[in-house]
Amino acid sequence: MTQTTVATTIGPERIEESPVVTRNYLNFVLLAPGLSQSNDQSNAASQSMLAGSDFTFAGLRPRSNSLYIDGVENNDEFGGAVRIELSPETIHEFQVVNNGISAESGGGMGGSINVVTKSGANIHHGDAFLFVQNGALNAREPLTIETTKPGLDRERVGGALGGPIIHNRTFYYFAGEQERSRGDDSSLIAPSVAAAVNGLLQSDTFPRLTVRALNPDMFPVERAETEASARLDHQINAQNSLLLKYGYTNNREVGDAFNVNGLVDPSGRGSSFTRDQGLTAGVTSVLNPNVVNSTSLQLSRRRQVLRTADQTGPGIEIAGDVEFGRAFSGNDDRTENHYQSVDTTTILRGRHLLKFGADLDHIRESAAVDDGFGALYIFSNLAAFLSGTPDEYLQAFGTPRARFGTTRYAGFVQDHWTFLKRFTVDLGVRYDFEHLPAGIQQDTNNFAPRAGVAFSPSDEWVLRGGFGIFYDRYILAAVNRTLEMNDADAFLQVAYGPLAKQIFNAALGGTPTSPVASISPSIFTSSPNLRTPYSEIASASVERLITNNLTASATYLFARGVKLPRTVNVNLSSSTVLRSANASALGFGSTPFPQELGREVFGPNRLNPAFNNVYEWQHESSSTYDGLSLSVNRRLANEIEFSGSYTLSNAIDDASDFNEQPQNPYSVRAERALSANDQRHRFVFSGTFDLPFGDEEEPPRF
Repeated sequence: MTQTTVATTIGPERIEESPVVTRNYLNFVLLAPGLSQSNDQSNAASQSMLAGSDFTFAGLRPRSNSLYIDGVENNDEFGGAVRIELSPETIHEFQVVNNGISAESGGGMGGSINVVTKSGANIHHGDAFLFVQNGALNAREPLTIETTKPGLDRERVGGALGGPIIHNRTFYYFAGEQERSRGDDSSLIAPSVAAAVNGLLQSDTFPRLTVRALNPDMFPVERAETEASARLDHQINAQNSLLLKYGYTNNREVGDAFNVNGLVDPSGRGSSFTRDQGLTAGVTSVLNPNVVNSTSLQLSRRRQVLRTADQTGPGIEIAGDVEFGRAFSGNDDRTENHYQSVDTTTILRGRHLLKFGADLDHIRESAAVDDGFGALYIFSNLAAFLSGTPDEYLQAFGTPRARFGTTRYAGFVQDHWTFLKRFTVDLGVRYDFEHLPAGIQQDTNNFAPRAGVAFSPSDEWVLRGGFGIFYDRYILAAVNRTLEMNDADAFLQVAYGPLAKQIFNAALGGTPTSPVASISPSIFTSSPNLRTPYSEIASASVERLITNNLTASATYLFARGVKLPRTVNVNLSSSTVLRSANASALGFGSTPFPQELGREVFGPNRLNPAFNNVYEWQHESSSTYDGLSLSVNRRLANEIEFSGSYTLSNAIDDASDFNEQPQNPYSVRAERALSANDQRHRFVFSGTFDLPFGDEEEPPRF
């Protein structure tokens, strides 16, 4: 009753009984208040296929959450996704830390998810299952232009087995499952657009366009996934226990693996192949009745390969109508290795529960990210494409490979003080530091204080409040881009207006084989004042015990994201209002489009004439979130349990991802608006029950 941290625990009964259509164990995270599914980030400004964690906490970025499995982290540091995927059969419980005031919580400025896997027991126990899904009885998808329904065949088979190797001492638990899925998807391309584009593609007007026909109909997609994990628990003696765990995931998606929306032809999509392996070892020691120490080690590797359907290029983007050809990004080959050591000590002394620990995590990246090497032409509308008049041309040249390592150091001290029987105080501080490759500014002043209180005026009421600062991880995709696109190894060329048209026509619609001599290189760099992003989170809640098994609560949560990363072109001279008289001098030709006139634009002059665009990785963005959650929770009794919550919230920011760029780098405040992670209303309800209701009846006796 006097716990200051607001957390949602999802136990084994709920995990075992609740239906999970996708079999993705992280879907259980969305049962907690204050969390919601993230919106995909995919647009011409960001040009990113990087997946995040797929959920957002308090409107903060989905790349900033932390997932821990049995005490060690399970995050993809390159893009902020999760690594090893586990079968729900092996999950014992989740703890979703909605407001982790404890200094032990860290590793990201968003939500913290702690997963505990199952261990064996003295009785052998196993499960086996087969899920089959077929689209024969599915209806045609509503609100689409398709006249036929997509096909679907999906099978998932798996099982789990656990038990003793040596009774009361050594136990094993294994779980695994395999899925194969084949179906159809649609690009939702309008038939009129496809007909017009295909008419040009099938002519000899631009013969080096590698795509010769769009597919506005259904196209096949496939998925194959293998998940397996094995855990061994051994009681060394009365004071020491050992845990060994191995996890493996092999995921293959063909045809539609990228983070893209509709209006993308199958040629603009692609496939992904991801393999994760991880080994965890842990020792828990009871040093005396009041002191417990826990040490964990992790070795893990992620190998990921992304391949676009069109390997040659170029990519064509017709705004609002269709995208086809080689996507700007999606040809990546990278390996990420993790070497982690964690040690935590807990001491009970009178009214104080002291906890302190340290975390050392070394990440090694080897990446070849071929973003933009196939060329991309962007057209303002269909008529511009049919006339061969692109607005913008982008293409990268050089050697796209970077190898680097980062090391994360963390330490914390926490005191859970039962000041009075009904009054508890949590005080702590955490320190996080990430050592980045040479040449990138590092921020060492990352002390994060935490404070929380809980007061129970009676057996039925609990009041809680707290404040904490939470430092984030760096997105290593941004580090990689800075090291890769540095002009010496690789660079980007960008052209607009008449010059873009000239390049498109000279290449006969294809990919230029060499850089254009008249275009200065565009590069990526990092700010000399780079800082570690962090969040400031404050909360206040009240919880009421309605009956012995039913509680209701109201929680107000405020979250402010500070020094969030974004990308800014810092080489532009000041903007100028476009008029017919100055259009040619600004590079827009003698007859700009009417909708362009009167807008602020940037001419060809650059602050540093050696470069065209200098895209700087900065940490100057911010966000704010205000949310009120009303929740009810009924623990399992009389074969019934349920929980429900309604959240009313508002999230505002001036950049929702690290690769978003402002329209005007001299007026970034004008970008402040509703966040891509804003979800004003969210209602969640889930529950399980067993029949018959009431107390379990004794079996009849004969």
